[in-house]
Amino acid sequence: MASSRIFAPRGTQDGLPGEIRMKRFVESVFMEHCRCYGYHEAHTPVFEYSELFERGVGPVTDIVEKEMYTFTDKHGERLALRPEGTAALARTIIEHDLTKDLPLKLSYKITCYRQENPAEGRLREFHQIGAECYGSLLPQADSEVITLAYTALRAMGIRDLTLNINSLGCQSCRTSYINALVRYLLPHANSGELCSTCVSRMGRSPLRVMDCKNPSCREVAKKAPKLADFLCDDCRDHYEGVKASLDAVGIPYNEKNHLIRGLDYYERTVFEFKAGEGGANGTVCGGGRYDGLCARLGGPNIPAVGFAIGEERAIIAMRESGMEEIPPEKPLVYVASDAPSRASRGAARLRGLGVYAERDLMGLGLKAQIKAAKDCGARWLVITGEDGIRLTDLKTGAEQPMPTEAWDDVARAISE
Repeated sequence: MASSRIFAPRGTQDGLPGEIRMKRFVESVFMEHCRCYGYHEAHTPVFEYSELFERGVGPVTDIVEKEMYTFTDKHGERLALRPEGTAALARTIIEHDLTKDLPLKLSYKITCYRQENPAEGRLREFHQIGAECYGSLLPQADSEVITLAYTALRAMGIRDLTLNINSLGCQSCRTSYINALVRYLLPHANSGELCSTCVSRMGRSPLRVMDCKNPSCREVAKKAPKLADFLCDDCRDHYEGVKASLDAVGIPYNEKNHLIRGLDYYERTVFEFKAGEGGANGTVCGGGRYDGLCARLGGPNIPAVGFAIGEERAIIAMRESGMEEIPPEKPLVYVASDAPSRASRGAARLRGLGVYAERDLMGLGLKAQIKAAKDCGARWLVITGEDGIRLTDLKTGAEQPMPTEAWDDVARAISE
């Protein structure tokens, strides 16, 4: 009796060749921009102690309360699959004492895990690329990471980009805002306009109400007090400096007074890039400043600013912008022979010289191999026999005889 089929877990997707080509393109474009900006790649483990994200991301966030994949290992340690990259990178910087030479500019390519309700562009296993700058309080650092994200997204082929920015202020001026926000929210909570989650969070983290996806809560949030009206002089000056820096490099932006991010470590600048009319799923990049994160994790009190791009969402936006699928690379040469051992030896020699070479693996006769060479799009055909090698240009039909085993000559001829 046939066994039942097994499918990929809900919220995950297989990386088929076409999707992987798009993903590699996204990563190569991003990493080339990071190279030009001086952001060096770093890696972190795929799982960390749960406490890292509870302290770093914040206990009263959707990520920690609802979405983290947590488990206890056989030694009783509480661990979590990485739901985002910044807290893990900050832990790495502290652990390896990388704050001696500032600014420190790092980039990453990571896989993340969140137990969300799957939708287009929102998976339980997803991929992020990001860049972070540690050590600078200047608004020019904010502008630099925003510019890096903007130019990279544009280079990926995403055309319809909208940059939204806001300032959350510092801990001092945000306290005044939170008091005003709670006074505004209380009547709406009492009238049942807020969801139960937002009501429970009002006493612990009222800003989270502004990030709720519930339609009723979003309507309440639209008319809430504006954080910009509560900024202290230093935070207002910093925010104005960020906008001036963006103006200087010609990056358009919208001020979105109620924009926050769903992570507690953000303060002062927050921003997001949206593509098209995709609503929440149209957000392809998000970031901001998190000056207190390292200190919160037991490290030095150093400022930081950065962002992350969701690769799956970026690919959706690229396709919606009209970018065509990336075709697979075609072999440069096809090695044919009526003796499989000669074809194997010839293909291996060419591959060892860095040539993309194909050969028959289906038991075809010589005539069928020649047809297969044309069908697969190879530019050159090599027929290797006892008496030597015949090299054929499949584009022009020109033939060139060569001695047996003259594979170095073949590689030079097809590379000219």
